[in-house]
Amino acid sequence: MRMLIDLLNNELGYARIFAEGESFGYELTTYRPRPMADLFERMSGYTSSDAAFEAAQQQLASVHQTPDRKKKRRSKSAKQMKLMKRAVESHSRALSE
Repeated sequence: MRMLIDLLNNELGYARIFAEGESFGYELTTYRPRPMADLFERMSGYTSSDAAFEAAQQQLASVHQTPDRKKKRRSKSAKQMKLMKRAVESHSRALSE
């Protein structure tokens, strides 16, 4: 039977530290879904809760969130719209002269 003994939390996610029989383990959860599953999201077999806590802390610190692609597309399209607007304005000025 697993028993929760500690919780590590930061802006990227959290890790639960468990006592599992005669060993300790951790389980990571990120606030944003990651594009690929991580082999180290859940590990057990540590000899102490400190070792499990340290491993969970390192794994949680190594989580890199991927940028939101929709935002990039929007910013690119906004830039393109500005450029198109400038081109139309300069073209209309040239026609009026």
